Amino acid sequence: MPVSYFIRPGTGATLVCLHGLGGSKQDFLGAVSQQTLLDYTLVAFDFPGCGATPYPADGAWRIDDLVEITDRFISALNISGFVIIGHSMGGLTALLYARKYGSKLKGFVDIEGNLAPEDCFLTRDIARLSFADFLATGYLQDLKLRFAGALHKGTGIWAEDLGKQGAARAVYDYAVSIVNWSDNEDLLAGFIGLPIPKLFVYGSANSHLSYLPRLRVSDASVVEVPESGHWPHQDNPASFYSAVSDFLQRYQ
Repeated sequence: MPVSYFIRPGTGATLVCLHGLGGSKQDFLGAVSQQTLLDYTLVAFDFPGCGATPYPADGAWRIDDLVEITDRFISALNISGFVIIGHSMGGLTALLYARKYGSKLKGFVDIEGNLAPEDCFLTRDIARLSFADFLATGYLQDLKLRFAGALHKGTGIWAEDLGKQGAARAVYDYAVSIVNWSDNEDLLAGFIGLPIPKLFVYGSANSHLSYLPRLRVSDASVVEVPESGHWPHQDNPASFYSAVSDFLQRYQ
């Protein structure tokens, strides 16, 4: 399967970025212009059914499949000793990747990746529907309208692009899998237990997340990005990438 990606070569460590549900590699283009990351090699790719990567005709792909796609992509580019950065669905994928292929990683930056059932604020309503009802009710269009006037820039960008750069089937299949993982696995314990340097980043609008106190007493670094929501890397890129740079300099 062809996978669409971008790579910005650098002399330092490699950062592999995984986008969230309904997003694409474009979500991380802002990293390229960040002064604090000029020495790093930056890589991002589109998951199947997102951006410019096609979705298999038979559908029914799960987060588990994205883990394997990520590993094949990494292997194809001969990347080793890298830091994985995942947002939302990409954060969940990165967590499961780290559990299975952690020996390949130098660190993990989790941007509001799913760690508990409460994180399914977008996906749970989708997962309650059949795919036929998901299409018939125009759920994607409803999401676009609901978030079009959002306070934070990243949310608006996501809403504007929703449905333009991805397959509805992919959004549905991934949403069902995200809810299944979030409801039936102790993802928080899995994240805390990873034996690699890890950073959890969240937007200031989400300071209510119930598991933040537990993260703060673990060995994970935790950073709140001001003036941002679920997409802190787009809402406030300067603060977000400064936090990432600080993390990288501390542990690399």
